[in-house]
Amino acid sequence: MRERYEIRIRGLIGPLVRRIFGDLRVETLPCQSTIRGRLSPEELDHLLQRLQESGVELVFLEGKGS
Repeated sequence: MRERYEIRIRGLIGPLVRRIFGDLRVETLPCQSTIRGRLSPEELDHLLQRLQESGVELVFLEGKGS
């Protein structure tokens, strides 16, 4: 089951890192970027692992019920 998530990371997301987000919506704000979309628990784990491997600092993570 996919749930809506909002993930905020410190800094701006460049075009190479954006590619790992697929169909997720990415919004760039001053000093941070927001990623929003529906993910399964497995997809969320994979995305968080990819962010960590890319050296991105997670600032906020919220799951919102369907």
